[in-house]
Amino acid sequence: MNLAFQFSIFLIWLLGLCLALESEAEAQVDVAVSFVTTNSTPLNPGFSGFNNGLKNAVEYYDPNFQQMAATLSPGWLRFPAGTESEAFDWSSGQIVPARINALSANSYQSNILANALPIVAGKGGSPFSDFTAMAANLGGAKIIVAVNAFTDTTNSAGAFAQYARTNHIPVAAWELANEPYTWLPYGLFTNGADYAAQMKPFCDAIKAVDSNAVVALFFSDAGNPNRGWDNSLAGYTNKYWDAVTYHQYITPGDLTNFDDLMALANGNLATNTVSYVTNYLMSLNDPGMTYMITEQDAASGHGGPLNGTLYGGIYSAEYALRMSTLPQVKYVASFQMQSVAGIDLTNNNFPAANTAYRRGYTTNTAGLNFGFFLSAQAAGEAVANGALYRSTQVYATTTTGGPTVPTAGSNCVPAVYAQAYQGANGKRYVVIINKGASNLLASIKQDGVTQGNANTNKFLETFVTGADPSLTNSSPLPNNVQIQTQTGGNPITLPPYSVMRVEWQVFHVPPPALTLNVANATPILHWIGLTNVTYTVQRSPDLHSTWSTVGWLPATQTNLAFTNWLIGPLQFYRLAVP
Repeated sequence: MNLAFQFSIFLIWLLGLCLALESEAEAQVDVAVSFVTTNSTPLNPGFSGFNNGLKNAVEYYDPNFQQMAATLSPGWLRFPAGTESEAFDWSSGQIVPARINALSANSYQSNILANALPIVAGKGGSPFSDFTAMAANLGGAKIIVAVNAFTDTTNSAGAFAQYARTNHIPVAAWELANEPYTWLPYGLFTNGADYAAQMKPFCDAIKAVDSNAVVALFFSDAGNPNRGWDNSLAGYTNKYWDAVTYHQYITPGDLTNFDDLMALANGNLATNTVSYVTNYLMSLNDPGMTYMITEQDAASGHGGPLNGTLYGGIYSAEYALRMSTLPQVKYVASFQMQSVAGIDLTNNNFPAANTAYRRGYTTNTAGLNFGFFLSAQAAGEAVANGALYRSTQVYATTTTGGPTVPTAGSNCVPAVYAQAYQGANGKRYVVIINKGASNLLASIKQDGVTQGNANTNKFLETFVTGADPSLTNSSPLPNNVQIQTQTGGNPITLPPYSVMRVEWQVFHVPPPALTLNVANATPILHWIGLTNVTYTVQRSPDLHSTWSTVGWLPATQTNLAFTNWLIGPLQFYRLAVP
């Protein structure tokens, strides 16, 4: 036997050994996560965000609050709130007593408004200008406005739109009348069609100012749908709205046990998220309609045992991942940014605001000690948002293998859910949810090819986990659920009850080459854009202060015109990759 022949036999044996070892390694993997990079679907910039509330003494410009909020990577924020918007005056930033009185037939909601009024007034109001400045400081978060179409006027709505346009505030959408179906027993609306008719003048007032404004009308809560309301709204002849907005809370019925509630939520994720849009809402609306969920939570709208827990974060993260697979869904929000389920606090400082209100003065609460900390739920949401905030494309993703977890009744669903994304920064992301109590080995394959191996440390892994899904955080310690990071190879270890973001660099994004010219007295900035890269426009008054983000630019856009550039103080601008 000659040497060349012997070497060939050795190579064949070695190749067979490697394949056998690879097959053995794959056989030991509990879960396989596979995604393909062909036929991706777009992810709306700023997809995942947060609802806001007014019953808190926190100032929008509080630097400690903003620092904590930045860890959540919010793509958008809702102004001013849900229920508390119903007696709100955007021009003064105040809840108006006379407007609360006009809503007194609904004692539950009017009490919420009455309790929030002195807090808002005592701290000097909740001005839209302060809110927009906060959004800019939080990475250029978009803004969705909940228009008070209950006790405000169409002229005021038009003035609001004019204020936003004049001050170059790009409102992503204008929602008309928060949860109007809850007012059916009190006669404000007789049905969905009546609601649409009453909202038409508000829409017209906004569109008269900005014909490109996105106006959204409410279908009922997906967790407790009112089909009569929805069918009536769907039957309205002139469907003038640009988007459908809805909320989704889980109605627990008589369930109070944590494990039972968790099983109910597991089932909701599997059967009432994506399918609610594709099988229900799409059948009631015109082709091309877009959708947004501006409040969602694993608990009911009144709270519950899941609120603020590790499982709450697991649920909200998976909810957002699932909805991101539908390009028709433009925005998803968690409830809410400052709450036991978001940025929690040790001291609410209500006494300071209430005292100021009673004595007829206002107090700046930004210097007070709130003791902000990240709830366990928000920590899980932050892990997922780290990918959603920075991504442009959604890849078709499948998971195979692994254990199951119970749903309500006798059914089960897979414990693991995963979703892959193309980042706008040259990275790939895979976010993996483990709803079960076991450590699992998971492999990641892209286009059929395993990414890296156990020795490459290719991945940066960011995750939250805990042995008990009911874990919550508190301040002072313990913070039972903390965001952790480590590097790792493939396969990766999924810890129990976890949200994990896996990321790796695919290509380097060079700084854009900029040129400037002037056309018709308007400066126009030009650059060469890159595929799958989103730039943010940032500005600073002096090059030394913090750069604030004023907008997002898709990969296809290669120029930016500066209108009204001579108005206001000197500003410096730059393009950056998020």
